[in-house]
Amino acid sequence: MLSRTADSLFWMTRYVERAENIARVIHAASRMSLMPRTSTDDPMAEWLSALTATSSYVAFFERYDEATPERVVEFLAFSESNPSSIYNCLSIARANARSVRTALTLETWEAINGAWMELQRVRRDAVSPSDVNRFTSWVKDVSLHVDGSAFRTMLRNDGFAMQRLGVYIERADATARILDVK
Repeated sequence: MLSRTADSLFWMTRYVERAENIARVIHAASRMSLMPRTSTDDPMAEWLSALTATSSYVAFFERYDEATPERVVEFLAFSESNPSSIYNCLSIARANARSVRTALTLETWEAINGAWMELQRVRRDAVSPSDVNRFTSWVKDVSLHVDGSAFRTMLRNDGFAMQRLGVYIERADATARILDVK
């Protein structure tokens, strides 16, 4: 296997996994922000934790003066200036998949390409605060579909091993960031 192919397969799955992790963080922050709080609690604590857990805290405050739920969701989900936004993760994952199209099964390619096309539509429609949970569920479904199609249809060769490695390293990285925050 060419190192370029291995690299693209690794990063394709790593970025899909990262998009799912960010969606889970957004979903958790959204749910936690609805919990009752005392008057001394910071109303933005969950959203600031979401920025920290995704390693986006510094980049966010370079762009914005104040954190609001809408801004945090926009930055984590759709901002082109955030290299780890869901939009950028799926964009990079698709670019990597496209570069190694012949190393993927039809099902895996269709899963990631279909997700990219749907994300273009979702982005144009803009996700309202009431749609955040539906959007994060969609991202988790995309990750499940891409990962599942690769797991079920790929030959068990070096390419498959590189994809699995990308998934597991990203999971370990996300777990370490969350543990660091909490």
